[in-house]
Amino acid sequence: MDDLPIYLLPGGKMPQRMTEEAIGYDVYLRAVVSAFEEDPSNPNLRKTLFDFQNRPAAPNINRQVVKVEDELVYRMNPGESALVGIGFVTAMPFPMFYWVAPRSGLSSKHGITVTNAPGTVDPDYRGEAGVLVYNRNSTTFYLRHDMRIAQIIFQYALIPELEGVHTYEELMQTQRGAGGFGSTGLQ
Repeated sequence: MDDLPIYLLPGGKMPQRMTEEAIGYDVYLRAVVSAFEEDPSNPNLRKTLFDFQNRPAAPNINRQVVKVEDELVYRMNPGESALVGIGFVTAMPFPMFYWVAPRSGLSSKHGITVTNAPGTVDPDYRGEAGVLVYNRNSTTFYLRHDMRIAQIIFQYALIPELEGVHTYEELMQTQRGAGGFGSTGLQ
């Protein structure tokens, strides 16, 4: 495979495979970002709400920011979520894409998961991917700058030509048919 161009945003960190045979690349938390507003100085990016360096001006964000061991962190109370940016923009050849997926250790050890997973990032997207982090735990969790927050998995998509048929019976039939939602059992 050829090299893939990655542009690191200010405060961003290069995605990294943690072992030689890992499929996923861990991605790092750059900033808490807005789901609704673009950055006024760069409309290709979401507005940064908290950069882990400065106290935010917005009162609703500022009340989530606390100092822990001389470090500004973002406090997620039980049941809360935050949209975070992962610090880079890439250009992938069509039909390559990547999925954003949770990290199993964050989920199993800390009750932190990614709710927009798998999040599909298309090859024509030229912005910073956002990860919606959710605290499903009964305790507070602190988001820290540069923590490994999710993983991305690069893949190639199959892009078939879709051909409509006139009746259901024209589809190839299977033993399972329309059975879903556990219809094949547990064992």
